[in-house]
Amino acid sequence: MRVCKFGGAALRDGEAFQSVRSIVQAEPSRQVIVPSAPGKRDSRDEKITDLLYACQSAASDGRAFSHLFDRIASRYREIAAALGLPAPDEDLRQVYAGLREGASPAWAASRGEWLSGRLLGAYLGFPTLDAAQVIRFDGQGRLDTAETLALLRKTLRGPCVLPGFYGADGTGTVYTLARGGSDVTAALAAAACNADVYENWKDVRGVFSADPDLVPDALYIPRMTYREQRALSLLGGQVLSEDAVAPVRQAGVPLNIRSFLSPGHPGTWIGPAFSGEKRSEAIAVTGQTKLTLYRLERQDGGEDLAQATLKAGLAPYRMAADADALCLTLKKDEALPQALHRLYERAWQQEHAAAVSVIGEGLSRMDGAARFAAALSAAGIGVLSLHMPPEGLYITALIPGDRFAPAINAVYDAFIRR
Repeated sequence: MRVCKFGGAALRDGEAFQSVRSIVQAEPSRQVIVPSAPGKRDSRDEKITDLLYACQSAASDGRAFSHLFDRIASRYREIAAALGLPAPDEDLRQVYAGLREGASPAWAASRGEWLSGRLLGAYLGFPTLDAAQVIRFDGQGRLDTAETLALLRKTLRGPCVLPGFYGADGTGTVYTLARGGSDVTAALAAAACNADVYENWKDVRGVFSADPDLVPDALYIPRMTYREQRALSLLGGQVLSEDAVAPVRQAGVPLNIRSFLSPGHPGTWIGPAFSGEKRSEAIAVTGQTKLTLYRLERQDGGEDLAQATLKAGLAPYRMAADADALCLTLKKDEALPQALHRLYERAWQQEHAAAVSVIGEGLSRMDGAARFAAALSAAGIGVLSLHMPPEGLYITALIPGDRFAPAINAVYDAFIRR
């Protein structure tokens, strides 16, 4: 059995729905289909989810929202007409009534996937499940992974459509996952049924060795390990979030990132390891901009500073502590919590920093680190800090933010283009 996730771009209009059906029917083992809400048709279009949030906000303020809902209804009616299906008027009436009666933002947002799933199920001839029955949250809106997997194992017995992005707690209150949550829904389904493969269908052929906007001749990566994928995601690469991969990684289910625009292309395969295959030293170069680097000092207080950071709920890009100091790298939307301001004695700060990283299971520690530093030095790029974990896998340097693009290309030249 294969679990297939199709994002909003793959379901943007009736023609896109037809392409999805062709992909599903081309391989009989594609039996669990996880759709998102229809995405934008062009740059001027509006996302269905954003329109649903706007309807809910207007309704909660007592403002008219029928003009917004008409845009939503028109999209689904146009798709149904293109597929030769009856207009989903009863489903649309249910959604409109729910909004008018004070639905929560989560319930409102979830209706995009619910409506999409209902249409796709009818078009494929598959039953459509209600994700609220099988994707379980606790009373605080946190995903209950164990209960979700148990419910999915009992439910996924044959071909079906399972809308992504939402679920519910035991009382039926609907909650949503973060944006991109349909990826998580599909990963949970694949893990629960021990799928042969989890196919994630996107508008790109797979994972690339660098951002093509920075490195136009970046290479397509045919295979990578889960460890490499996790490092790439955490260090700045736009692949899939860790939440969207953890369930299949833990279950040992292979992940295949494919393009709905080029369904014949094999895409990128991600798995635990690829035995018997010679691995490249490095597979990708990535990074992140708009970082701030701090060094906070207090005699015999490095550990206290680190604990205060964790208690504050920060998710730093990087953190390292010694006896007398804490080095902390934060993303642009994070600031030092007040608890830390009260603890340190001296502080040093570097704003507008960036990070550049090279990733690969085959990286050698000493030679790789020396070549990495030499490549940046030869390009005239000063290094603020350098990090490589004991087991290798990646090397990261913090650099001035205005040198980000040259740094990416210098490291790419040293490890991949050479």
